Amino acid sequence: MQHLAASIDYLLYVLVALTFAVIIYKAAILYGPGLAGKTPASRDKADIDEHVETLENGMALLAVMASAAPFVGLAGTVLHIMQALSRLSSAAIDITLISGPIATALNSTLVGLCAAVPALVAYNLMQRRIQVLHNRLLRAAKGEAR
Repeated sequence: MQHLAASIDYLLYVLVALTFAVIIYKAAILYGPGLAGKTPASRDKADIDEHVETLENGMALLAVMASAAPFVGLAGTVLHIMQALSRLSSAAIDITLISGPIATALNSTLVGLCAAVPALVAYNLMQRRIQVLHNRLLRAAKGEAR
């Protein structure tokens, strides 16, 4: 059980790093100066939709991270609490036996939330940005069609 809990802790740290890497990557694409030059030359709705689809690449991964990270953190918390309780049942009551695993359990929860909350906020802000860009492209296409 101890190895499983340690594996989940490592997974959580990888999840946090991956979350921030995806956020930085998507922010550079959606808010960076190069976006204006990458708009479709054609104002055809199909080209605009295809362009928006490319902007949405990676957004599903961000949504999965936002929803999965708290559960991975919870799994780590449960495993560390189970370790603390198993130590308590095998020895006389001593707070030092369970304080370490309980602190580690709370750390698992915190790390899971540190991945989930920024991912959720970034996902919502970036989805809004994609929608605004899509609407601007559609309005520009309608203006040219007149």
